[in-house]
Amino acid sequence: MTGESANWYQEITVRVPSEEVEEVGNYIIENIAGGLILEDEDQSPTTAIKFYLPAAEEIGAKLTGLKQYLAAINPDHHDIAFIQKKIKNLDWIGEYRKSVVPLPVGENIVISPPWDRGQYPGRTEIVIEPKMAFGTGRHETSRSCLAELEHLSLAGTKILDLGCGSGILGIYAALRGAAEVVGYDIDPLAVENSRENYILNQVDKVCRAEEGSIADIHAGEMFDLIVANIIRSVIVPIMGDLKRHLKPGGILILSGLMEQDRPEIEVALQEHHFTQFAIRPDAEWRTYTIRQT
Repeated sequence: MTGESANWYQEITVRVPSEEVEEVGNYIIENIAGGLILEDEDQSPTTAIKFYLPAAEEIGAKLTGLKQYLAAINPDHHDIAFIQKKIKNLDWIGEYRKSVVPLPVGENIVISPPWDRGQYPGRTEIVIEPKMAFGTGRHETSRSCLAELEHLSLAGTKILDLGCGSGILGIYAALRGAAEVVGYDIDPLAVENSRENYILNQVDKVCRAEEGSIADIHAGEMFDLIVANIIRSVIVPIMGDLKRHLKPGGILILSGLMEQDRPEIEVALQEHHFTQFAIRPDAEWRTYTIRQT
C-alpha cells in the first residue's frame, strides 16, 4: 500500500452477546484480522468487538463470511449489522495501552498491565498482558471469581484452574500462597498466554498450564479448590468429574453462568449432592461457591 491510502484504516464494529465474545473473537483473529479490541459497557449484556483492516483491502467477502458464521452460532444473528468507519492511521499500540489501566478488584486486589505497575501499593498486584478475551479481570465473571478467592484461605493448597484463559485466577492463588496450581484450557493460545503471565508474576514455579479439559486430568488427582470459569453447557456435563477431583471439604467455584442458567445449574448441583453453596451476582452473571461435604 502506498500514498494516501497508507494513512487510513477501515474500522469494523460488531456487537454480540457477551457470552459469544470469545468464539466470535477467535473467528475474527483466525480469518479476518490479527487483533481486535473489546468494548464492554456496564450492565450491558452485549460487547462491541472492533477490528481494523487497511483502507485499500477488499473486505466484502470477509464480512459475508463473518455474517454466515454469526448466523450459524446463533440464528438471531441472521440480520446483524456492522458499523464501518474510515479512520486515520494511529499508533495502535500506544492508543491501546492508554485504554488499559490498572483495575482495582475486590477489597485488596489490583490487576495491572505490564507497562503500568505499582499504582496501588498495599494491594495484591496481578500483572496481565492483555490479549483478546482471556480474562483480564474486566469481565464480571473474572472479578467475581477473584472476589470469592480473596476470602478463602489458599496457603498450601492445590488448585485446578479449569478454563484458565490468561491464568489470572491461578496467579492470584499462587501470590496468596497456594502450593500448586494447574491450569487447563482447550485453547492453545490461552495456554500460551497463561504461561507468559505466570512468568510475568514470577509464579511459574508454582503454576503450570496444559492444553486440554478435565478429561485429561489423571483419574486419581485431587484438588483442594477447583475454579471453573467457563459456560453452562460445558459445566453441567462435567459436574460429576469436578466432584471426583475435589477433596473432601474442598471448594468448587463455578462461573461464566447467567441468571437464566440457574435452574439447570442447581438441578445439577442437587444431583451430585452439592448442597452447601452461595451465589455472587454481578449484573446478569452468577458465580457459585460450593463446599464439598
